Amino acid sequence: KAGPELRGPQQVMWLKRLDTERDNVRGAMRWLLGQGESQTVARIGWALWLFWWMHGHFTEGRRWMEEALAKGSAMTASTRAKALFVAGTMADGQADRRSAEPLLEESLMLFRELGDKLGSAFALSGVGLVAVGQGHHERGVAFFHEAVDLFLEIGERWGASVTLSFLAVGWFGRGDPIRAKRLAEQGLELARESGATEGICVACHTGAMVAQAEGDHERARGLLQEGLKLAAEAGNGTNVAYYLEGLAAAAASESRLERAAGLWGAAEALLEKIEVAAYIYAPDRSVYQGQVSAARARLDEAAWQRAWTEGRAMTPERAIEYALSEEVEREAPTLVPLPEQQQPLDPRTQELTTREQEVALLLGRGLTNRRIALELSISEHTVANHVGKILKKLGLRSRAQILSSS
Repeated sequence: KAGPELRGPQQVMWLKRLDTERDNVRGAMRWLLGQGESQTVARIGWALWLFWWMHGHFTEGRRWMEEALAKGSAMTASTRAKALFVAGTMADGQADRRSAEPLLEESLMLFRELGDKLGSAFALSGVGLVAVGQGHHERGVAFFHEAVDLFLEIGERWGASVTLSFLAVGWFGRGDPIRAKRLAEQGLELARESGATEGICVACHTGAMVAQAEGDHERARGLLQEGLKLAAEAGNGTNVAYYLEGLAAAAASESRLERAAGLWGAAEALLEKIEVAAYIYAPDRSVYQGQVSAARARLDEAAWQRAWTEGRAMTPERAIEYALSEEVEREAPTLVPLPEQQQPLDPRTQELTTREQEVALLLGRGLTNRRIALELSISEHTVANHVGKILKKLGLRSRAQILSSS
């Protein structure tokens, strides 16, 4: 019963139920293998692979499937295809792509021979993940496109949504951010329709990656915060850590360096405690190290160490609460009061929104976009958008005209 439910709106409930039953499942698997029932073990693995993936049980899932394959010489082609897929997927989750590739390719061959469209779609997506993980984006994209078409043909929305997100990563890696953005948006829309928490979580991470590349930090932050909540709900520790890292990078870009250090410290501590999934949409570790080093160089070392240590000491629950507390800060930003005798810049300022009036006031004081962003706790990209709207509403051509009218 759990297999299809893990790809639908009851996903979280079934994840929790499987967590509760994990020891019983292990006992059943051991007994079945002792009785020579490798086919049943493989069928259970096919039902549970997503649970193993999301909760970081790669070593366990891979061991069960490898043992079933080793003892299952009389397996049917269908059961063997499923066991190969699960074993390959677990290996890919461990970043052991050299082992994963032949397992997934044989699985795909068998599923195709059997005419099993669902199995073929999952195997295609798996082979695509291996290819992109190896840096072969063009090859991976081709497999992902075929997988999405099959998933949509049979009405498997969760599979289609996740693979669309993978496809967005593939096209992003090929240097086409415009297509990547469109695919990421399609993946997120379809994930919301399926109602499966993990699908939305994956799509949020991919969408945030594209938004950050475009400089749309507000959208990226919103997606990161939504994804963090969902990753926590689903119990996916790897995604929780990567979302904490994303929000740390966002804080660093706004010069909130102590906050960034705390979030990075919390993420590091979490990653040390779990079996980390090798997600293709995860930040490149060299990029991550560069972000941390650049932020650290801009803050007093004692303050950095204090914040980092405090972050590492946080429980995952406290770290998530801390990361999401930024939402409250942004709902009630620090406002710059108007001097008592200051008159509006222009009668037309009545057409401006409250936030635009705040930005216009700071423009009138000669502040740069960066300084305004810091004053109002918003991104430079958002400031630039406000400046454009202000100039249009006031009928001005440059910010210098705002200065001259102040």
